[in-house]
Amino acid sequence: MVVDRTQSTAFMKKGDREKRVRSGTTTSVNMASANPLYYAAVPKPQLVTLDAKTAKESHIDTVMEIDSRFLDGIGSGCYPGYLGNDFKLFGKPALLYRKFTHDLLDQIAKNAKQAPKRASVLNGRDGAGKSAELLKAASVAASSGHIVIYAHSAVTWVNSSRPYAPQSGTNMFTQPELATELLRSVSLVSGNALARVPLGKEIALGKKKSLDATKTLADLVNVGLQTPSLAHIVLENLLEVASTQTKVPVLLAIDEVNSLWCNTLYRDQSDNILPANRLRLINTMLPFFEGKQTLAKGWVLGASSYSDLRFMPKDLNKRLNPPAMIPLANAELSKDLVAFPPTELPFDVIPMGTISAIETWALMHFYHRTK
Repeated sequence: MVVDRTQSTAFMKKGDREKRVRSGTTTSVNMASANPLYYAAVPKPQLVTLDAKTAKESHIDTVMEIDSRFLDGIGSGCYPGYLGNDFKLFGKPALLYRKFTHDLLDQIAKNAKQAPKRASVLNGRDGAGKSAELLKAASVAASSGHIVIYAHSAVTWVNSSRPYAPQSGTNMFTQPELATELLRSVSLVSGNALARVPLGKEIALGKKKSLDATKTLADLVNVGLQTPSLAHIVLENLLEVASTQTKVPVLLAIDEVNSLWCNTLYRDQSDNILPANRLRLINTMLPFFEGKQTLAKGWVLGASSYSDLRFMPKDLNKRLNPPAMIPLANAELSKDLVAFPPTELPFDVIPMGTISAIETWALMHFYHRTK
């Protein structure tokens, strides 16, 4: 609970009655005799907005504001991890532009010409900045004209907080509300980029609905927004067309990506726990992170999360963070595969270390400026 210091009972002192004049239920302060440091307005420094034009090496180790248009597109308050608390502390959505950020954005620019064969996942301990880096990457990619499909919290897909329903004739379950929200975000963030990509073929969307080859991805997404029951099939066709075309690069970015392989908190009709791959939304994303489906131009990028280990499969955790192995003196024993736990993953891992001393100084300087 946050208490206004000027209205608490302890704040009223007998000797200071001349400074305070009761007015209804509030307390006004005579600023002429008040401590100017105590009542000073919180400064709001002007920050450079991070986008494709300002993502420069000269801005490394400076705090930059996240593009408000991108944040509005993904939804008000839809911040990953603990970033919402940081933004409240700063007074605005701002993050440190790190050397790691600069290198990550350089890689996005390179992959815009030709996508790698495998997805990549940012991995590091809690607080390393994985969610912040993924958010910055998605924001800058959107400003540079990518089609950005960004999910700030995949845990909400599996933690039973959202509606789901069995899909007729299959063992899958649908989440049309979540699929519609994702389509809305893509439309708001990448509307112009979607309009540049023709479908290239007729797409059937149910028994009575179809789009001809001259329509664009923007038209396709609009169908899903207007008819939520078609949201899943629209999202699947969006990914199929976007992944094969070469006109506009694509960034598929999913935070808390480990949720794609977990056991969910949902249950089927027999009260059995649902594995994540029986949710149609997750089943649409999995092939891109398992190397079964690739992009022609762009990047498939995720970020791991250890904040709720219910959604971090133990096997995946071990492979992401294998224990340090000590070379064995016995040559025969060293050949035993059991002594060396499997570390193969269907995606590449980008390790994230802790914040550096210089980066810490930059943040402390910003804290001091904003008091």
